[in-house]
Amino acid sequence: MTYSIITACLNSSRTIQRSIDSVLEQKGKPEEYIFVDGGSTDDTLKIISEKEIFSENNNFKTSFKIIEQKEKSGITGAWNLALREIDSDLVFILNSDDWYEPDTISTILSAFEADPDAGIVYGSIYFHRGEDKYLRNCRPLWMFPAMMPIAHPSCFVRKSVYDKAGLFDGKYRISADYEFLYRCYNKGIKFCEIRKPLVNMELGGTANSNRAAARTETREIAKKYCPVPLLPDVAYLARLVAGR
Repeated sequence: MTYSIITACLNSSRTIQRSIDSVLEQKGKPEEYIFVDGGSTDDTLKIISEKEIFSENNNFKTSFKIIEQKEKSGITGAWNLALREIDSDLVFILNSDDWYEPDTISTILSAFEADPDAGIVYGSIYFHRGEDKYLRNCRPLWMFPAMMPIAHPSCFVRKSVYDKAGLFDGKYRISADYEFLYRCYNKGIKFCEIRKPLVNMELGGTANSNRAAARTETREIAKKYCPVPLLPDVAYLARLVAGR
């Protein structure tokens, strides 16, 4: 079973080495590692090139590929660019400021092998803010109409799911991951939960920095899919009051 990693990046030199190292230190290496760069002017591309040389010198047989993102289509567009290039069985999206736990890949591959019907495997995540670290466990999937119950960086997807459900909706710049996963849930894609932390996420990214826009997109998406018309509005007001 093969897998590919997608990492969207833009001036990510502070964190991307940690992200790449967490992949190359896994027991099972990816078949391909695709970077979609939005026009970095720092050392991001240099770091990627150095890690490619490291991979080759250690016979990891991982194909590194850098795609130049010419259109200003944000992270959603970056993911879709990479997804159109992938032939692997599984697709893992790792943000440039996130990183895997040491046994994440072996855990995920074992889960997919154990359940051939599983389209999406997901687990818990560690959130980091400065020196603080806390565990975010998954919430029940029936909470999709009100909120995002799982963290997208800790979701691992079969390529066939994208073929069946479609790519990310470019209309959404912040909550496209929520829209995609909610759509998969509504289409009956099988989700399989692993009750352990798989990914580390550094808070302060686009969604955390644009909470108002994220709330608006989340409500719009929920109203599109939720069978209870008023529930998304109630959830929106609750998040607004809570400042989330």
